[in-house]
Amino acid sequence: MPPSPRRKILMLHGFVQSGKIFSSKTGGLRKTLNKIGYDLLYPTSPMRITKEELMVLHNIQSDEVSDKKMASEFNTNTDGQEAYYGWWKRNRSSFQDFDVGQDVWDYLHDYVISNGPFDGIMGFSQGGAFAGYLLTNFHKILNLSYEQQPPLKFFVTFNGFRLEAPQFQPSYDKHPLSTPSLHVQGEQDTVVSENRILSLYNSCQEDKRTLLRHPGGHYVPNSKQYVSQICNWIQWVESQPHTPLDDKSKEAVHEKQDCMKPDLGDDLMEAIDSMMGATRLKD
Repeated sequence: MPPSPRRKILMLHGFVQSGKIFSSKTGGLRKTLNKIGYDLLYPTSPMRITKEELMVLHNIQSDEVSDKKMASEFNTNTDGQEAYYGWWKRNRSSFQDFDVGQDVWDYLHDYVISNGPFDGIMGFSQGGAFAGYLLTNFHKILNLSYEQQPPLKFFVTFNGFRLEAPQFQPSYDKHPLSTPSLHVQGEQDTVVSENRILSLYNSCQEDKRTLLRHPGGHYVPNSKQYVSQICNWIQWVESQPHTPLDDKSKEAVHEKQDCMKPDLGDDLMEAIDSMMGATRLKD
């Protein structure tokens, strides 16, 4: 028998990251998914973010922020070799004062056509929020036909939230997310509040959503324990593409999750980094 075709996942990076940085931050997950037949593709938003813009956007004085603090808050790299990007920039301190540029919509439209079709979509923080909004009406928002991109089968968001700007609310209200979704929340996340994370979770159809908590902060957990749970959930959804997730399947994903502890590996280092920052910068 010929080998099964490899499946693709669209990976949307967070604020002050890039596709390359997001790839490095999801190493454990990426390697495991590669082994079970998935290729992860990491686009980089066309909207560049400079450190100077970041300081103005968040009203930060130059002596109040360091590269180390920026790295811990946004789970990014600050080695001087990387440029930073975002899917949008806030116009001021309000979560509701922003818009997404047409160049971003056009870029994702072209990226999906050139690199897809995709089976699923994942996003971290701002990228998870953006993915969630896209899924309210993916084909209309990105001007795609079902021949160009069949309906996505799953959505995984790490510390993602519902977009708060008024112009995006009608799409959430008219089109509750029906794609099976896994919402991974760091219980010690000081960047995106639990209420904001749950706002996206509550925008999804009740029988299609699953919440998975880990005891860390604002990062993608890469320990074997959580990578296994995420991959098991994806495989479950893929095996029953037309069947809503029932209570038993949800329990299988996050059974005893509150009493589990992460491996003393990558997640421990991420947790330490997450606690180092004092200035709280928000997506």
